[in-house]
Amino acid sequence: MGRLSTKKKQKASEMPIKDVKTARKPLSKKIRFEIFKRDGFKCQYCGKSAPDVVLHVDHINPVSKGGSDDLMNLITSCSDCNLGKKDILLTDNSVIEKQRKQLQELNEKREQLEMMLQWRESLANLDQDLVMVITKKVNELIEPHEVNVNGEKTIKSWLKKFSLEEILNAIDSAFESVFGFGKDKSHEEKSNDFFNLIPKICSVNRMPEIDRELCYIRGILKNRMYVNFGYVMQLMKKATSLGFDVEELKEFAKTARNWTTFKTTLETFIQENENEF
Repeated sequence: MGRLSTKKKQKASEMPIKDVKTARKPLSKKIRFEIFKRDGFKCQYCGKSAPDVVLHVDHINPVSKGGSDDLMNLITSCSDCNLGKKDILLTDNSVIEKQRKQLQELNEKREQLEMMLQWRESLANLDQDLVMVITKKVNELIEPHEVNVNGEKTIKSWLKKFSLEEILNAIDSAFESVFGFGKDKSHEEKSNDFFNLIPKICSVNRMPEIDRELCYIRGILKNRMYVNFGYVMQLMKKATSLGFDVEELKEFAKTARNWTTFKTTLETFIQENENEF
């Protein structure tokens, strides 16, 4: 009967099933990468780094002893340390110390972030305070008019270019230039001219001293009379280079009857002094 014995064959379904230990689900690539990144791609037991060694993700408390896949129970280990360690718990405090340092670093980063946010908030508050200081001074000079919301935004843009001191000094100069020697304009028109002149004076004040003085004189003329804007600077520079005193030029700009008088006087001075050379 061939190889079969005379005993009745046992059905396959009745054969006892051998116990097989369920395989543990491997860690995902994402988790392994996060652990490697956290530990600086360095074995936390011996200090060796990739690519000098092959790195594994090790369980601090072995799975066989109830360890979980929680991130705090995972650590980077090189293959030699991992295979040599097997399922033996660490007996020193290296891992605890590692985790303690990580928590300290995280706390330090959090505190620094909070300080940075507070600093940025204080800067924003400081900017707003400066805007209000400038707005208050301008409002006092143009009363009953006042700076509106758009004006405050413009003042804020000034503070990105110029210091508070530069702006306050320019306000005084602009006020004297517009309201001291202005044309026959309404108070509202003068207020607008005054406001718009402030940043221009800030820019002029950064020029060499002689150029600042001449720009100031040109401003006086502009607010008193018609002025050939380009020619007047050329004329004044030539006159002062030949000895026309700047302070006298400033007073003359305040008293000259019109542009023709101012222009003719300087042209005559230039012609007379050029002939002497």
